[in-house]
Amino acid sequence: MKKNYLVVVLLCALMSSLCGNAQKRNKKVRDSTKNFQLTALPVLFFLPETGLGFGGLGLSTFRLKGEPKGSRPSSVQLGLTFTSKKQLLFFMPYEIYSDNEKWRFIGELGYYQYFYNYYGRGVNSEEEDLETYDADFPRLRFSALREILPGISVGMGYEFDGYNVINLKPDGLLENSNEVGKEGGTVSNLGLVAFYDTRDNIFFPTKGFFLQTSAFTAMKFLGSTFSYSKLEIDARYYKQLKGNHILAGNLFLGTRSKNTPFLDLNSLGTRRTRGHNARRFQDNAELSAVVEYRFPIAGRFGGVLFGSTGTVAPTLGDTFSSGFRNAVGTGLRYIVNRKEGTRIRVDYGISPEGGQFYFTINEAF
Repeated sequence: MKKNYLVVVLLCALMSSLCGNAQKRNKKVRDSTKNFQLTALPVLFFLPETGLGFGGLGLSTFRLKGEPKGSRPSSVQLGLTFTSKKQLLFFMPYEIYSDNEKWRFIGELGYYQYFYNYYGRGVNSEEEDLETYDADFPRLRFSALREILPGISVGMGYEFDGYNVINLKPDGLLENSNEVGKEGGTVSNLGLVAFYDTRDNIFFPTKGFFLQTSAFTAMKFLGSTFSYSKLEIDARYYKQLKGNHILAGNLFLGTRSKNTPFLDLNSLGTRRTRGHNARRFQDNAELSAVVEYRFPIAGRFGGVLFGSTGTVAPTLGDTFSSGFRNAVGTGLRYIVNRKEGTRIRVDYGISPEGGQFYFTINEAF
């Protein structure tokens, strides 16, 4: 990442204050069995492209009426950020369980008005070609799944993004490219989703396996501007080594067809491949893997060490012969709710091009 893109301040004092306040408020926070739990955190940052940014992150966990206390909790996250340059990020991902976990509803509501990176396509794109552009779009994600066998759920999913792309660099790389969607447009996709999930906890798994497969196709009759399809396989494995020492791994394969809008391409720089700048390498297909070691430090504090490797290419077959890009990092965790496993996450990932900070709620995977 270029020096002038260095992210600023995620105040260490903030973490100390949160920890102290959490312990002082009420000892019930430690082992609470209340049906509803809420965690709220302030956010402060600065970037040349955004100016001063401020807002908050929140996470609520709960169980619907009639759900057993031992069942997985439902959760709703909320993020809201404003910047001095009139940018806005609003996102509300959710995961709701009912009928003793036989039904699972997953999705996101959001509105994004922000700047994004473009380096061109491929794993060999050049760092010095970086351009930024603005995009604003509402987002809707919704999937409904029913358990058909123990641990196996299948269902339908829907995706909507209404892209408005503005402030492209005049006569720049993106403006002169053949990228689909550089003038904006609507994504409206319908698809199939399947899960195999044996994790012991959705927020902090210590053992088990998770496999998600999804296949979506753009639907013109639903208002999609684009005609394309995509397939993703997301596999995760968790093993408890000793005590609260956990080894976690994540393997991801994703592929898009031709005519995929460039804002929906696969890319490195996501939560799976922390350390790369956002959308640093992007193309139709992605193959990536990350391994993470999670360990206790003291009290509610824990740490992580992680490393990832990944690549992008025009097709999924090409990823197996493409050059891979690596990143490593470390992080700090603070457990907000021991019963449910919710925690604050602060990570620093580094690649050969520089480092990136991440500040959010719950584990990366």
